Amino acid sequence: MGAKTLAERLDTRAGMAAVLITVALVSVAIYLPATRYGFVWDDDTLITNNLLLARSRPAEVFSRGFWAGSPEQVAGPSASYYRPLVTLSFWLDLRLSHADPRWFHLVNLLLYALAAAAVTLVLWELLHSRVWALLGGLLFAAHSSHVESVAFVSGRTDIMLTLFIGIAASALLRSLGEQNRRWWFVVLAAFGCALLSKETAVLFPLLVALAPPLVGVRYDRRHWLLVLATLMVLGGYFLFRAGAVPTLVPFDTRAGLASRLAAIVNTLGLYVRMFFWPFKHRSWYQANSTTLISVPDVLAVLLLVASAMLFALGRRFMSALWGYAWTIAFLLPVVGVAAIGPAAAERLLLLPSVGLVIVVVAGLSRIPASRVAVRRVVVAGIGVVIAGLGADTMARTRIWRNNETLFTAMVREAPTAPGAYSSLADAIAEQRPDSALVLYEHALRLDPDYVHAHLHAAIILSNKGDQRGAIEHLRAARALVPNSDMVLNNLALAFRDAGEIDSALVMIDRATAAQLGGSAVLRLNRASILISAGRTDEAADELGRALALDSTLPGARTMLADLLGKAGSYDSAIVLMLGEVRHRPSAEGFTCLGDLFINAGDSLRAGQSYNQAIRLDPAYVPALYNQSVLQAARGDPAAARILAERAYQLRPDIAAVRQLYIELAPRPGR
Repeated sequence: MGAKTLAERLDTRAGMAAVLITVALVSVAIYLPATRYGFVWDDDTLITNNLLLARSRPAEVFSRGFWAGSPEQVAGPSASYYRPLVTLSFWLDLRLSHADPRWFHLVNLLLYALAAAAVTLVLWELLHSRVWALLGGLLFAAHSSHVESVAFVSGRTDIMLTLFIGIAASALLRSLGEQNRRWWFVVLAAFGCALLSKETAVLFPLLVALAPPLVGVRYDRRHWLLVLATLMVLGGYFLFRAGAVPTLVPFDTRAGLASRLAAIVNTLGLYVRMFFWPFKHRSWYQANSTTLISVPDVLAVLLLVASAMLFALGRRFMSALWGYAWTIAFLLPVVGVAAIGPAAAERLLLLPSVGLVIVVVAGLSRIPASRVAVRRVVVAGIGVVIAGLGADTMARTRIWRNNETLFTAMVREAPTAPGAYSSLADAIAEQRPDSALVLYEHALRLDPDYVHAHLHAAIILSNKGDQRGAIEHLRAARALVPNSDMVLNNLALAFRDAGEIDSALVMIDRATAAQLGGSAVLRLNRASILISAGRTDEAADELGRALALDSTLPGARTMLADLLGKAGSYDSAIVLMLGEVRHRPSAEGFTCLGDLFINAGDSLRAGQSYNQAIRLDPAYVPALYNQSVLQAARGDPAAARILAERAYQLRPDIAAVRQLYIELAPRPGR
């Protein structure tokens, strides 16, 4: 009676609104702690350190690939990603939040709540039961295989994909149920947005074509117009993206047929097991090139196929077949058929898991109404499962707090994956470089051909003053990727720091040639090598070329201003530094500007610049020292003494600071 009463209460528009709001609020509540987390993993590459994102106009994101602007060279399947709507959302978040990660996480959470509501609508259109739609929506919202998609800002691709496919699918089902073709416009618009969010959406037209028989509706001749329209949208998408990315479908031709089939079976089975037992989490799955088929994965695939055949025998289970079609369609691109991503990742299960939720809920909802006790037990059981999944989700979310917690979990969960050790090393390199170096070396023992580990181990060794060790790592990296402009650039800088200027110039010129003329960064680095060689005029010309390519390049204006100042061109140098501090205010920049004013004989503006540097960074010793000297020269020893004392407390090891402090210290008779 209670269940029937609940069903009656929900059988209104207000009831359906309550169902959707409940699912959305539960989604928000489960992931709310993630709004306090920072950027991790690919977030730094795609958002915070992206060289193009902050300076782009909205329309520009549609003319380039997903990884455009990445500070690291992206090759292989990732180079073909085209997800402009996701990039546009990052661009908008950056404008609104000024790179505050809490805002990005909040947007992820809200998008996930909308996606869960869209999945609930799909279940309602299929089952016409708000109670079962509510249970299915909560099962989706709480499922702990979705943690990576929500707690990881860059996992937004799968959230937006699921949201738009969910909207398209619910509109498709509504159009079939009401025989109302006006819903087709929603289907086509949402499908287009899904395509612009992630490539996996390309198989949605297959679901459109199969929809009528799978949901128990007769084929209408006009339905093929919708199929044709979705194919036209798909064709337009391929034409549109062709100008932005080099490859449409990145098939891996190196893998043999046996290896490919084994990968498909193993990965498909892994995803099925991941859904039905999501508590054995992995942040990192290694690619498996073996031709051996895993027995648990084969059993999972057989269970999926056998259950689909059984459901196909009963007409009342027809809606479950839609779930099977959904699952297979959206798992195909991520199980090794095409090389468009890692071997497996929890976030890739987000959209296919909708199909598995449909299968589970559709199957259980068909328990005869006469068996009230059984239905109550099943509903209670689903409630317990949802609660268990929600608790596991909240516990799992904690590993995404920061890079160190995430990559520590990766090392623990995948102890034979070199990428896990290398990523953990990246996370701690700034604070604990020696520990990071040990991790890079361990990664290289697992995989001697791991270029990333060679590159970053070289950076640490170079910072420690071990240029020979850095060069050795970089030469190993160059042997693996001989035409990498990044490797050649880093090798050039290592030669410069080792005093081998001629070798440095050879390497930087090869890096420039590899990049077909060179970027602004390469021009800047070449200028620094020329300065080390004493060829300052050539360096100034090179810096001019760098600024012509990128007028906001960090360090370029400061370096050129320093050269001009040393040549006596103080006015030109001051103009450059004024532009630098206006665009990128920093204690270092204002101190450099103050030094130029001193050399130009303008002590008033020099003092103003030093004061501005101290306001930006009260612990910046050069500004404290220079302002102290200036105040002493102006006849204000008290103010000079205060500044000198602050500088001495911060850096008593610097001889000039110590000498100034002693000279200004109060003495008897002074």
